[in-house]
Amino acid sequence: MNKKNKLLLGAIGLVLLSGIAATSSTFAWFTTVRTASISYSEATVQSSDGNLAIDYQSSLNTWSGSPTYDANTNKVTIAGANKVTDISGDGKTFYKPVWTTPVTAASAINSVPTSGSAGVADGFYVDFTIRLSRSNAVGENGLKVYLGTGTAIAPKDGGNVKDTGAVQAARLAVLDSLGNVKVRWAPEQETTPKYITTGTGPLYGVSGYETVTDSTYKYGTITSAANMAAADSAGFLVADLSKGVANEANVTFRIWLEGEDVHCVNAIIGGVFNVNIALYTFVN
Repeated sequence: MNKKNKLLLGAIGLVLLSGIAATSSTFAWFTTVRTASISYSEATVQSSDGNLAIDYQSSLNTWSGSPTYDANTNKVTIAGANKVTDISGDGKTFYKPVWTTPVTAASAINSVPTSGSAGVADGFYVDFTIRLSRSNAVGENGLKVYLGTGTAIAPKDGGNVKDTGAVQAARLAVLDSLGNVKVRWAPEQETTPKYITTGTGPLYGVSGYETVTDSTYKYGTITSAANMAAADSAGFLVADLSKGVANEANVTFRIWLEGEDVHCVNAIIGGVFNVNIALYTFVN
C-alpha cells in the first residue's frame, strides 16, 4: 500500500433511499411506513499526499461484494445494498419503539443491536470500520486525523423536498476501537435535539426509557482548521496517531435516521441523500 506524508483525504459515498412514498405526518418517527431502504451503491475512502493509509476492516452490514483496493489511487471501495429504519440513540446505543394505535404510544421500546457478526446492522443503519495507520514507529512524529472540509450529508436532488427532508433527519457518528463516540454530527442544527436512552420514563407509555437533550452533538458545515489548536477546539478529532500515542487506530463510521428528529416523518420517505467524509491531518 502506498503510504505518504502529511495529508489524508477520505471520500465516503452513501445513498439513502426509502422504499415507498407515503403521506406526511407531524409526529416525529415514521408512522405509515416503518422502514426506509438504503441503496448503498459505493463507498470510497482515499488517502493521498500523506504518511497515512486507509484499510477496510469490517462492517456490521452485509454487503453484496467484498471491498476492493486500488493501489494506483490508494483507494478502498465498498459496495452493497441494505435497509435502514428510523432509530434513536447516541451513535453507540440505539432504541426503536414498537408503535401501537394511537401512534404516539408504544407497546415496547427495543434495543437495536450494535455488535456481533455481519448482518446485525441490516435494516437499521449503515456501519463500517476502517484502519488508519502511519508507516513510521510509534515514537516517531505522528498525525492527528480530523473530519474536515468536504464532509457533508447532502440531498441527491436539492430541489426534492423528500431528499432535503431526509438530510435534516440524518446523523453521523464516529467511534473509536472501544466503541466510544468520538464525534456525533448532523448536517444542520435542530431546535431541540434529543435521543432515546434508558431512564425512569415512561416514554411513549413504556417505563424505563426517556429522551435526553443532545448537548454534545456537532452540526452544520464542517471546515478544516488552520492549525492543530483550532482543529482540537472544533471537536472533530477522529483518531490520534501522535508521537508516542499510536501509529494505527480502527475508526467506525455509522449513519442513521434519528427518529426523535422533528424532520423524521412520513413526508421524507422516498428521500435520497449522499454522505461524503473528508479527513485531514496535522503532524504531531
